[in-house]
Amino acid sequence: MVREIIKYPTTPSLEFGGNVRHFDETLFEVLQDLKDTIEANKLDGLAAFQIGSPLSVIVVKKDDGTFLELINPRMIKHEGSIEPTETTAYFPGLSAKTKRYEKIKLMYEDREGNTKYLDAEGDFAVLLQRKMDYVFGSNFRLRMSEAERNLFDQKLEFGTDAITDNGCPTEFKRDKILRFFRVLFISGILGVVGGFFVDGETLATLKSVENYIMATMLGLVVVYFFYAQYEGKQYKNCSSCQIGNIIGTSAIELAKLLVLFLLNYFLL
Repeated sequence: MVREIIKYPTTPSLEFGGNVRHFDETLFEVLQDLKDTIEANKLDGLAAFQIGSPLSVIVVKKDDGTFLELINPRMIKHEGSIEPTETTAYFPGLSAKTKRYEKIKLMYEDREGNTKYLDAEGDFAVLLQRKMDYVFGSNFRLRMSEAERNLFDQKLEFGTDAITDNGCPTEFKRDKILRFFRVLFISGILGVVGGFFVDGETLATLKSVENYIMATMLGLVVVYFFYAQYEGKQYKNCSSCQIGNIIGTSAIELAKLLVLFLLNYFLL
């Protein structure tokens, strides 16, 4: 049966990961639910915690499409160190760089209770280590450096993986929108001034151009307002990214647009 996947903020704890003592139908149902849920969500693997079971069980999908069942897994050997970028269904849509062992050796039991051993390395080893975190009441956040954990916490707070820096850049991409807006504003003012020196037919064309300029300026303000909020979420520690400044800047640009509109209305 396909089960709902447990997600943050439900917290793994030592209440989960209880050693399996009875290799019976209850265990077999959990194993099948894990497989069904993996298939339904196109995942590489799941720990029992991730479907709400307290058992110390992991199921992973191998490259050949078959499933590997690990009951009561324990890491008995490891070597090397790598820093992979990981994702997990527990934190959907978010990624982080962690610290993992490059090679591991596990001891586990199969569904008949027989003791087995498994050597893994690379991506497969990372997957197993991530699932074992859940077995022991943890998650991959504890495998991050302090700097990476702080960055990940910001991603978690804002619900986006787009955050890449804690600092404040000297120039934002949204500033290009403002520069274009101001070029159009100056062009509009020059158009108003030029209206005093042209004949009737040219003036009609000029008014049409001015209308296009003002419509474009309005569109730019709208784009700026929403894009600036998106960009601001990437730089939480920068005061200029706060929503008040974005609203204030948008209001100023709208005031300029209003001035241009009034000049066109009364003077052209």
